[in-house]
Formats: sequence, structure tokens, C-alpha cells
Amino acid sequence: MAATLFLSNRKLLCNFYILFEVKRLKKVSVVVPVYNAEQYIDQCMKCLLGQTLQDMEIIAVNDKSTDESGNILEKWMKKYPDIIKVIHSNVNRGPGGARNLGIALASGEYIGFMDCDDLIDRTMYEKLLSKAESDDCDIVDCGYYEELSDTKVLSYTDDVIGELNPDKKNMIIAEVGYAVTKIFKSQILQREDMRIREGVIYEDLDFLIHATLLAKRVGNVKEILYIYKNNQQSVSKKHNEQKKFEDMISAFEAIQELDTEGVRMGMQYAKLTCIACAIGICLLNQDNSEFKLMENLKEVRRISVKTMENRQDNEFVISKMTNENKNILDWFTEVGF
Repeated sequence: MAATLFLSNRKLLCNFYILFEVKRLKKVSVVVPVYNAEQYIDQCMKCLLGQTLQDMEIIAVNDKSTDESGNILEKWMKKYPDIIKVIHSNVNRGPGGARNLGIALASGEYIGFMDCDDLIDRTMYEKLLSKAESDDCDIVDCGYYEELSDTKVLSYTDDVIGELNPDKKNMIIAEVGYAVTKIFKSQILQREDMRIREGVIYEDLDFLIHATLLAKRVGNVKEILYIYKNNQQSVSKKHNEQKKFEDMISAFEAIQELDTEGVRMGMQYAKLTCIACAIGICLLNQDNSEFKLMENLKEVRRISVKTMENRQDNEFVISKMTNENKNILDWFTEVGF
């Protein structure tokens, strides 16, 4: 009888470990939106499969591509079925919508993002995860190199890392950087209210602010691990000018919905940056017959009145805003429509 019970319990224990192994979370899920990117997919998959972090999954989201992207992704998934998952969207959702689909399927303890046409260092996710686990971080950021402007940037400086308080959150919100240089604890991104705006560009702005508001601790890896390629065929460069303007206004409104006590200074700066960019788009399209110039300027005036108040007293306007944007805002307050 005792032997029978031992064997029975041992069988149950073995089944438990088998079930645990099947359901065990990956350490990192990397979500890759793909839209008509057939020429970049092989390079992207090689970058991710060559990572020194082995315990990760790749979730590629084919955003209703019209080229061979979907077929190429399927070939990669068949070759590496334990690592690569492919989602085929039945509608074009834009980068934000594609990321949402990937987030929903992600099993990783942390979630990262990569744009299909960019490059990453082979140690990127191992280093980000190591920092996240050692310091119990909700978000970890690394440096990036922007090829077009030949600049190197680390968005999370040492001033903001560690346990977050309102002052640190204000500083992060004033310069959130990019989602692709970070990993996020999946518990944050998989909340019901944590979704990225779909069908637009500039979707990172309010998404990163929202993630910052939810985070308790952040960290950084002070190395250039992400290379932003500025591909001329990317979604942001193909949008027409009127759509760019409307998407910038949409970003402003999304940030305004997140406005919270304690981080008003950072929020005002983020919204002022959106306003300056929207006005800049208008100024660049004065001779564009397809651009609704006066209507757009009036729309900026309508939404920006409260945000523009006392902007000269905002410490981030003083220390971070470019002279060009300051001049644009000053000009806009002086003219009438």
C-alpha cells in the first residue's frame, strides 16, 4: 500500500513538473510589428535569434502586409517553432495596434519591442534583463544610436533610476525616449487599461508616459545597444502631412487624459512639445494645397490655451526645450486666427 501511494504521488509530482515546464514563463518576449518589410525580416530575425539571452520568445505581428512579409515570417516560425510566434492581423492596425496584439500573446516576465528595420546589439536583452532582475525594475532603458542625426542618447539618466517619486517621474515624462530601447514588466503592459493607440504615429508618447505613471522602479544600462536606422520607408515617413498633424493632436489629447497631480510639470512640457510640433507641421505646409492650414492652426489654438499658460516658468521648458520650439510657441501666442 505504501509503495503504491509513493508511486502514485511520484507520478503526480512528475506530471506537475511537466505542466510547470510547459507553462513556465519566458524571461523576455520581444514584439516585432511587421508591415511590408520583406527586405528587413531576415536581418531582424537573425538579430533576435543571435541574442545571448536564450530564454526569450519572438512575437512577429504581420500587420496585413501586401508584400511577402507574411510568408517570410511563416518560414522563420517553421524553422524555430519553439522561439518564434507569428500573428497575422486581418486589418492594418498600425505599429500600435500590432504591438497590442503581440502584448496580448506574450508569455514573458518582461516585454520588449523591436522595429523590423532596425538593429540591436547581441547582448541587449540579456543586459536589460540582468538589470531588471538585480534591481527589481519595472522598466529598464538602454542607450540608442540614431543613424540619420549621428547622435547617441540615453533617455534614463542616473538622476531618475531606482525607486520613483514625483520628481523623477516628471523628469522621465519630459524625455521619455523610445519604447524599443526598453523592457517592461509584463504585469504593467498587460493591464486592461494599458493599450497603445492604433492606426497612428507618435503612439509612443502617451504609452511611455502611462507606463511611467504605473512604474515603481526603473533602471538603465549605460551602453548603446539599439541602432535606429531611420529607414525612409517606415510608417512615420509615409504618412501624409495632414495625417501627421492629426496624429500629433491625437497624441496631445491622449497625454492630456493622463494628466495627474504630482507630475503636472512634466505633463505640461510633453504637451507643449506636441503643440510646437503641430505648429511646425503647419508652418512647413503653408503652400500645400492638401493641407488644411487655417483650420489646423485654429484647432491648435482651441486645444492649447490652458497648456500655454505660465510655460516660461516650467523648469523643463527652461532647461530642455530647443530654441526653435520656444520661438514657435512665442510666435503662436502673438498671432491671431
